[in-house]
Amino acid sequence: MMDLVTFEKENRKRIQAVESSFGPAGRHLCQPGRVLVGQGCLMKQGRRKPEPKVFFLFNDMLVYGSIILNGRWHKKQKVIPLEDIMLEDMEDKEGLSYEWLVRTPCKSFFVSADSLEEKQTWMEHIGNSRLNLLQRRGSRPGSTFAGGGRGLLIG
Repeated sequence: MMDLVTFEKENRKRIQAVESSFGPAGRHLCQPGRVLVGQGCLMKQGRRKPEPKVFFLFNDMLVYGSIILNGRWHKKQKVIPLEDIMLEDMEDKEGLSYEWLVRTPCKSFFVSADSLEEKQTWMEHIGNSRLNLLQRRGSRPGSTFAGGGRGLLIG
């Protein structure tokens, strides 16, 4: 089993790698207590068409951006605090599989995974991380979110 010092050191290295992948335009991500929970490539529905984006789930926020060089360089970093996220599960339809809606107070957008298992894993980890954050802070979830969808809310 990994001891706490080793875990914190490895976690800090992983967060620094995410930070540096966005270059100087990216936000500073290393903070005491912040943990990188997971990362991966998902399709985000843009105004015109779906685009691959890299997503990084931390224990207090979701970060995503455009992919320049897969696994190495990213741009257009977006940061969403987890307490500002509401997920809405979407049913599969022709041409739209493994999709869910990410709602925030300012905007909402559709995201899709490559498989049902990947979708469920992302939604579960985001939901659990958000719940743990709210419990740690003793705060309540927000109630104002942008754009409604057509599915089941997971808060």
